[in-house]
Amino acid sequence: MRRSRVEIIADILESANGKGATKTQIVYRANLNFKLATNYIRYLLRKGYLIEAIEGNRRIYRVTDKGRTFLRSFSTIYRELGDFDSFDGF
Repeated sequence: MRRSRVEIIADILESANGKGATKTQIVYRANLNFKLATNYIRYLLRKGYLIEAIEGNRRIYRVTDKGRTFLRSFSTIYRELGDFDSFDGF
C-alpha cells in the first residue's frame, strides 16, 4: 500500500529530527527518490517545518518547533488509528 503525503512528510521530519540530515540521508531514511525528496523539502521549508543550515560544504535540514509539534500530533493520531488499514467496517 502506498504511503499518504502526510506519512511521507512524517517520515521526512523523523529523518531530520535531532541532529538534522542531508538530503541524501533523508532520501535513504524516508525511502524517496531525489526529485520527490527535493519537492517535499522545499514545501516543508516554505511551511516552516524544516530549516536549512550550511555546515562546511553540506546543507543540513533540521526540524523546527512547528515540525516537532506536527510529529507529536501525527504519532498520537497514528497510535490511536494505527490499525485502521485492517478495519473491514466499510
